[in-house]
Amino acid sequence: MPFWQSLVFFGVPTLVAALGQYVLYPFFTSLELSYENAYHYQLLVVFTFLLIAAIVAYILEGNPLEWSSIKHRFRLHGLNRIELKWTFAGIVTQIALSVVSTILAIQVYDFLDFTPPDIFPPGSIVNIPLMMFVLFMNVISEELWWRGIILPRQELQHGRITWAIHGVLWAFFHAFKWWAVPFMLFTTWIVPFISQRNKNNTPGFIIHFVINGLGLLISG
Repeated sequence: MPFWQSLVFFGVPTLVAALGQYVLYPFFTSLELSYENAYHYQLLVVFTFLLIAAIVAYILEGNPLEWSSIKHRFRLHGLNRIELKWTFAGIVTQIALSVVSTILAIQVYDFLDFTPPDIFPPGSIVNIPLMMFVLFMNVISEELWWRGIILPRQELQHGRITWAIHGVLWAFFHAFKWWAVPFMLFTTWIVPFISQRNKNNTPGFIIHFVINGLGLLISG
């Protein structure tokens, strides 16, 4: 996957995510849905798009619809002792760097006298089953698309530095909250690095689920 294709494969989902936040979210609230449900429904649209894209890409590559082939192509393998250590290290590193980047972001925002827009629904989380389903779709769709389909193809083009390029592009996928993108660069390299290092996406699934789950608990 040459770099221009990476820009397309990341750029289209980035546009979809922005449309979800700034078009679908207001549209769903105009239907008199609660802010919480409207927010989660627009996320479901985005993640469903990513999941379908991953499935379509897998089929277009000519891969058979067999579990053994699916596991191989998407690098869905079990964890050995070393990979468990990588998973734990990834979670700890992600949490530590998230704290550092958050502190730095607050200082930068204060220096610039900038108040980040609040993109999350007001109030506490009430619809727990919907939130958990969205979290599931979030992790499954992103990992299958980013690390399952794209990362292995980028590796054939960029070799050892793929994780760095992938991490930068993954950060910019979150351009719908553009003010946070520079600080996301502290952490968006972790999952790609571990996935590329081990040729196994299972650690990434676990890290992604734990970190995003903790984020929901804190925001809720």
